[in-house]
Amino acid sequence: MYFYHDQLRGGLDVRKRCHAVQELYRTAAQTRAEFGGNLDEATRYYSDLVEFISRVSPLEPTGTSKELLDVGCGCGWSSFCLAKAGYHTTGIDLNACAFEPPTTDNLSLLEGSALELPFKDSSFDIVTSYQCIEHIPNPKAALHEMMRVCKPDGVICIVGPNLVTPFLPVKFLVKEITGRKLEMKRQPTTPHHPYGNTASEHLTKFVSISGLLLQKLLDPLPTFSMRTPDTVPPFHGDNDACYLCNPTDLVKFFKKQNFKILRKGRHGRPPLSYLMAGGTWVAVQGCDTVQ
Repeated sequence: MYFYHDQLRGGLDVRKRCHAVQELYRTAAQTRAEFGGNLDEATRYYSDLVEFISRVSPLEPTGTSKELLDVGCGCGWSSFCLAKAGYHTTGIDLNACAFEPPTTDNLSLLEGSALELPFKDSSFDIVTSYQCIEHIPNPKAALHEMMRVCKPDGVICIVGPNLVTPFLPVKFLVKEITGRKLEMKRQPTTPHHPYGNTASEHLTKFVSISGLLLQKLLDPLPTFSMRTPDTVPPFHGDNDACYLCNPTDLVKFFKKQNFKILRKGRHGRPPLSYLMAGGTWVAVQGCDTVQ
């Protein structure tokens, strides 16, 4: 893995910080999206995910359900919504005490790690991960685990932010200028977001992320660029991200593993817009033989 040194702060060990954040996910509050008992709000929040999966791997007309694994399901609402859509869903996350949804048909929620999925090989028709891969200290190992438990012709969907797009620093710089909330100087309590927090950081990130994207496009192999996460919750805006999630890495990784690329971005978007979009929406399908 490639460590994105522009993000390293104060000589702190990036690996130690990544694993410290993982321990917080296991135990602490304010580390994941929470909806309490608000079913309507949760359903709206995950509607785009459900639509994306239903397009790339729709249910059979006969009504036969598909086995779906939701890796890093957080409080469990993404799994709940997928189960309501008709998929036989298993959600897994580091902290079972955080699960919120009510009991429903087609839904199981389990405690476990994306780096050691407690399932047999070829167990699922669909493996999905929503807003999770960027928080894993070894994304490549997690992807191999997802491949292992997915059936040979199954579908893997990875959805998250695109943290290697020059668009994000510009977007937030303009947003803060127009909202008159622009910070000119970093304060002790200012978080460390991947796209910067002060005016100078936004501009610096625009340049460095543009260079990193170009490097990734030219490199024949995926380079999983890591960063130093914040370790003090509450987390927001991916200041706790360990990995600079992006579709370029994922597409190159899965191509190397002999997977068919079903989607590089959201449906209805221009073909190359995924490189600059603020989100990562990648769907792939396995072949009978994986290298």
